[in-house]
Amino acid sequence: MRVPKLVSGLLFVGVAVLIVAYATGAFRHGERVPPGRGPEPAGEPTPARTAAVVRGEIPLFEEAVGTVRSRTVVAVSSQLSARVLEVTQRSGASVATGDLLVRLDDREPTSRVGQAKQALAAAVAARRRAEQAKAQGETRLVRATSQHERYQKLLASQAIPPEQAEASESEWIQAKSSVADAEAAISAADAQIEQAKQVVAEAELFLGYTRVSSPIDGVVIERQIEPGDLAQPGRALLVVLDPKALRLEAQVRESLIARISKGQALEVSIPASGKRAPGTVAEIVPSADPTSRTFTVRVDFGPIEGVYAGMFGRLRLPLGVREAVRAPPAAVQRIGQLDTVVVRSGDRWERRLVTTGAIGEDGLVEILSGLVGGETVGLPAEAK
Repeated sequence: MRVPKLVSGLLFVGVAVLIVAYATGAFRHGERVPPGRGPEPAGEPTPARTAAVVRGEIPLFEEAVGTVRSRTVVAVSSQLSARVLEVTQRSGASVATGDLLVRLDDREPTSRVGQAKQALAAAVAARRRAEQAKAQGETRLVRATSQHERYQKLLASQAIPPEQAEASESEWIQAKSSVADAEAAISAADAQIEQAKQVVAEAELFLGYTRVSSPIDGVVIERQIEPGDLAQPGRALLVVLDPKALRLEAQVRESLIARISKGQALEVSIPASGKRAPGTVAEIVPSADPTSRTFTVRVDFGPIEGVYAGMFGRLRLPLGVREAVRAPPAAVQRIGQLDTVVVRSGDRWERRLVTTGAIGEDGLVEILSGLVGGETVGLPAEAK
């Protein structure tokens, strides 16, 4: 039983040898290609334009996502409890500092101002009466003093009885007392006047609270009250923000927070507007979010046309540099699912497969494989 297995194995090997010999042309003596180098295939046509492939360092960045916010957001509220009579602005309205936003019922504050002014007028009138009394008392005192001095001389020479001198002295003392009383009344009136002035100022300030004005130049973004509502202290009536003072609040992962410091210059990117702007790190919240393991970094930047609070933004964080090979994007031609370039090889041009990356800020596309830098690649003719 072993002999047939050996024979079948030898037959299989022999057939395989014959197939290989036939495939290599061993039985076609007249068709064999003589040894030597055959003709090279034709190269690519000479391109209309050329460019050099560069190799050099490019900066590395990581982008932290965030939201554009206004640096100044004011929730305008009332200082008193009163009925709303008028709301002059709607959401989206531009306002200047001091512009009227809400008008409240001012009947009670107006009445308080009137009462305070009446009290002030009464205090002024009381002072005027005290001044008149003092003037009269001083006139009486001058007359009583003169008579008292004359009577004292006469009493010394025994020209008048002691009773008459005593009566003169009593009149003189009463005159002095009336002047002192008038001066005290003037001081009391002055105190009442000052107190009344304070009451008037407080009442007028209270009356001023019935007109709620914008504290900043900005835009009304929320209107939270309507005519007829009851305004109360601490309840927001409208929200106003400054659309020119913007900042990006970005979430930076914890491994990168050590690379950022207050006052550092970083670039802000707003994809919706297609624009970038220089920014300055204003705040770094010194506490990480335990869920996302990120820190909130606030970067201030100047006004950008078409950029508004609430928009999506990115913060570009520099991480260093790396080497890269780059070429003009026009040199890359897409053939099916493959990217190719035409490269000069000696005196001829050949097509080469490449792998491309992202297009950099300088407009060159990164070549991940297929080129090493220093080559010359072909470009298509410029469109007329």
